[in-house]
Amino acid sequence: MAQNPSPNPRKYRVRYDRIIYCSILLVVMVLLLTSCISSCAKRADKPNKPSNSPVADERVAEETQATLPVATEAGNAGYETISRSSDEIHRGDLILANSEHPVEFDTEAIDEGTSKDVSFVTIKSILDTHNSPKPYTAADWEVGLDRTAALAMDAWFTAFYNKTGNQDIRMIGGYRPDSEDHDYHTGRTLVMGIYPDTGSSNFYKPEGDYKWLADHAAEYGFIQRYPEDKDGWFDENITTRRSATYRYVGVAAATYITDHNMCLEEFLEEIKDYSIDSMMQVTSGDAEYGIYYIPASNSGGETSFSVPSGDMTYTVSGNNTDGFIITVALNEAASSNKPSTPKSDDLDGEESDDELADDEPMEPRG
Repeated sequence: MAQNPSPNPRKYRVRYDRIIYCSILLVVMVLLLTSCISSCAKRADKPNKPSNSPVADERVAEETQATLPVATEAGNAGYETISRSSDEIHRGDLILANSEHPVEFDTEAIDEGTSKDVSFVTIKSILDTHNSPKPYTAADWEVGLDRTAALAMDAWFTAFYNKTGNQDIRMIGGYRPDSEDHDYHTGRTLVMGIYPDTGSSNFYKPEGDYKWLADHAAEYGFIQRYPEDKDGWFDENITTRRSATYRYVGVAAATYITDHNMCLEEFLEEIKDYSIDSMMQVTSGDAEYGIYYIPASNSGGETSFSVPSGDMTYTVSGNNTDGFIITVALNEAASSNKPSTPKSDDLDGEESDDELADDEPMEPRG
């Protein structure tokens, strides 16, 4: 019986198109993975200081990992959209003022009381609301600050007097539009002096009983403006009276800056890593805050952004460079943590009987 011939063996054709497709896909995946690794590495290596800072890079990297705050979500809060003009970047308690980023406030409007940048009040007018003995003194009738900073300073100095019974603190410098140190132009920077009943006067130093003021400054919204170990962040025009110079930035920012051994410049860089979805969390006593950053519109017009609505209160400050910083009160303690208004609403600049001492260590505002 004849057998059928066996069929021809099946021939396989190499699909070069599939090989090419798979190769391209593999290359794309490698590129994406490389990009992600590079991005993460850059974020981890982001310096917390300028390149000319005297602090070693290794130490900064360790501090960055150790002090990175816990992020917090806005919770169940709703949102609303608000807008701020480009001019408002240069307004608020958290503006940076130096030679590179000067503030250009209308000094006539400030003097006339119509300015939106500095609501100037004299310290003497606040002291007039206190019964005798006064908890502290002012250099003259002209020295003063922005209203919010002045009320916070009054609460701070009064608390020191109540704690120690010491009346030696004198407010000797505040808003000074003619100063070479641009931070005095903000109306939120002050200089303290020590004027004991016996002995000579001098600039403030955190020594003895007076150390209480430095230890509790953040609770009232103040930071030492120019810490000695942060020279790499400052320009050459800063005051030489560094231990006596404090800046009002608000309780939330002051607490974070103090707890993390920062200067204002460092904080303004770090806050840019936080958004409304992942706020910087700050706790001061029972008060809880969230802080985040919004970049200004590139078009130079208005910037629209989301803020919590409902029961949450918030403040908006420009940074005087490129955006806005929003501070949110996350609980009732934070919402009510504001300087109380003096009994008198007439905070004006009436002339004081107190004259500058012969050994006054700082020129009065001219």
